[in-house]
Amino acid sequence: MAGFNFITVRLGKDSIPDIKQICSSYVGILSEPLTINVKCTQVPDNYGHNDYAFLWLGSDNNKGMPTNWKQGFKAVGRVKNVLRGKNYNDTSETTIEIVYIFRESINRMDILRCAPTAYYWCSSMPLIGLDDHANQTIRNMTGSAFADLRAFFSAIDSVANYFKNDILQIEPGFEQYFDYPLPNPQLYPNIKSLAEINSELKMTRSTYALQQIFYGAPGTGKSQRIKEQLKALNVPKENIFRTTFHPDSDFSTFVGAYKPTMKKQYRYDGKVKAKYYEDDDLAGAKKDEVIIDKVIQYDFIPQTFIKAYVRAYQTNENVYLIIEEINRGNCAQIFGDLFQLLDRDENGVSEYTIKADADIRAYLEDVLGCDSEGIKDGELCLPSNLYIYATMNTSDQSLFPIDSAFKRRWDWEYEPIKYKNADWVIDINGNQFSWTSFQKEVNNRIFESTNSEDKMLGDFFVKPYDGIITEKLLLNKVLFYLWNDVCKDGDGDIFKTEDNKDVKFSDLYGENGTAILLSMMKHLKVELLSESDDEEIDNDGDDGDNSNTKRYSINGEETNEKGKSWGKGALVKRAVEIYCNNHPKDTATQIRNVWMSAGFKIPHIVETEEDKKMRLTGSRDKTGRERAKEVKLSNGESIYVSTEVGSDKIYDAFGDFLSKIQSKLEWGINIQEL
Repeated sequence: MAGFNFITVRLGKDSIPDIKQICSSYVGILSEPLTINVKCTQVPDNYGHNDYAFLWLGSDNNKGMPTNWKQGFKAVGRVKNVLRGKNYNDTSETTIEIVYIFRESINRMDILRCAPTAYYWCSSMPLIGLDDHANQTIRNMTGSAFADLRAFFSAIDSVANYFKNDILQIEPGFEQYFDYPLPNPQLYPNIKSLAEINSELKMTRSTYALQQIFYGAPGTGKSQRIKEQLKALNVPKENIFRTTFHPDSDFSTFVGAYKPTMKKQYRYDGKVKAKYYEDDDLAGAKKDEVIIDKVIQYDFIPQTFIKAYVRAYQTNENVYLIIEEINRGNCAQIFGDLFQLLDRDENGVSEYTIKADADIRAYLEDVLGCDSEGIKDGELCLPSNLYIYATMNTSDQSLFPIDSAFKRRWDWEYEPIKYKNADWVIDINGNQFSWTSFQKEVNNRIFESTNSEDKMLGDFFVKPYDGIITEKLLLNKVLFYLWNDVCKDGDGDIFKTEDNKDVKFSDLYGENGTAILLSMMKHLKVELLSESDDEEIDNDGDDGDNSNTKRYSINGEETNEKGKSWGKGALVKRAVEIYCNNHPKDTATQIRNVWMSAGFKIPHIVETEEDKKMRLTGSRDKTGRERAKEVKLSNGESIYVSTEVGSDKIYDAFGDFLSKIQSKLEWGINIQEL
């Protein structure tokens, strides 16, 4: 902000004739300037011809006695000439042409009463400052942290609401001092100048675009991204307005329209209010009670856009309008001529205003006031504190594509798939698979088949309770989507069993549905985290021949206690039990140390109770407790054995387990393949 310099001039006991002349002169814009000469010492060295001066009527004595005039800012003038003394303490003479006189002097108390927020930002200015005790006659108005001219002009206009209109006729360039919403001081507890805060606000606008569309595959967390951003900025709920577009959305549902509303009114008999002549059970009224009728009337009902618009003009805080699924509606029909407002200038204000419809204008003038910038001259203009964010699902097969003219008025940010939910598991009949492994494998196949990322599974495509995706949830949400939206033309190579047989969606609901689903997971090479303890077959043959007949014995035991073949996880647990039986005097810690020092690939293969508690405290791994099986020791302690064997094709954890057990002959554990 540049172009004008301002000084204050305090007229005192040496300027009594000038004060009296000002007080007796015509108020408002002077057709003929009133010229005064001010002689004083200690004047600034950086003011001169055509600088503007706010003249303050001061005291006519040194005793603090009341004066015949109200003390305060009374006039505005222009400096015509300055004759400076040789030295700072020598007398200088300044000639000022007064061009404007206030109807009444304006002092500090007037400003505090009418414009406390504005006063905060100009509270170190000469004459009105909180701790201003300087007695120089002429002083610069700016130069300290809390001496912002915009705040001062706003304060003066709040006290004298005619000031802006009058002063702009004298100097149109002063518009820059009025066209700015003052921030709420409570939002800036640290001592900062308004200039610093304005710089931060501009930086915020460059960091967070005023109009931004977050787009990406379904479930990538676009709405979550906005939520986290608003949370980080501590945006209060009253400043957040949310709507969702859909095919039936239009201008009236987004902006507002006249709608019938219910109104209560008295019934009259002539000029007298009518009363019930007996009890009326249907109306819930008693005899002699006044009759109140419900009638229909039409009122303008504001919708999300107008609600956010009004709020933005009622506060200095940032306001956010959130549009979910923006491409599911016809944006041209919904926005209408509001489209023009989306062009913002460098200050974040609409570069082009539009005329408001009569009903919108009447509503806004009633709510904001006719003089509000939000409906000035009947025109709409987006303020700099109104942010509009939207989400767009790129896989949405919408009938309403967004045209390029609309697109260019937004900033766009892609929300990628991050595979962040590594602790989520898919549970199929006790067999637990890695969600991110499934997600990555399916997404790779989708991309290879469609050469597009639009239909991939995002991180939050499914939101499981407690991190466990049940078989039912997998079928009814994930696989149903893949079958109908991705694989309906045979794309993706997803619905196949391990022996490459095609799978119909209905097969997954048949008698062998679970077995087919497990076979699909093998086909997709999804990482197996742990098996059901009751599983009789090996889920992943070491030789890669898709064999499901591999069986084991341990110390001659060919089946578990239920008479079924050993599953991998159960075999690991049994091996630890045999070791514990062979070392009955060892403590839980000693056993843990021996097994952990062997370097098994199976994570935390043996833990003490304290180990497990520490691992699970604060952990997002919701299934960690189930994958740690308890083994009771003879001394009463417990240890916990991990059944997180995983897929041999990925980690070869089970193969590593067998190899290390065979090398530890002293442990007394003998595992043989049958």
